Amino acid sequence: MLIEEYFQSIGSYITDCPYVAESQIRNDKRSFHIGVVEGEIRFTDNSFLHFIEFVNVKEGVNRYKYSYHYQDKAEKVFFRYDMAPHHKEIKTFPHHKHLGSEKVIESLAPSLGEVLQEIEGILILPWNSD
Repeated sequence: MLIEEYFQSIGSYITDCPYVAESQIRNDKRSFHIGVVEGEIRFTDNSFLHFIEFVNVKEGVNRYKYSYHYQDKAEKVFFRYDMAPHHKEIKTFPHHKHLGSEKVIESLAPSLGEVLQEIEGILILPWNSD
């Protein structure tokens, strides 16, 4: 796959999510197969997802770095997936998921599509309406 195709797939994930109110995405092509995609997505309830991926898509999708940081409209962290090497006690090290600002759990590296599906599940919950 070429990096431009990967960038297009990221755009499609965002376009296909019915809860996206607006988004700003920056694509940085480093070679035919390597690039950085970074962005902010605001959802219909004013929650936000900040994300970054540094990827090589020559043979599958190999993320050198990623972070998916989801917060509510009051800027309280709901969850964050990343691979910062600071939780060696986690079996999936360096991959992990923060729940709120206190709890860290095991997690494999999700795709942006999987993160958006998780957020959709949160946004359709009846207690989440204003």
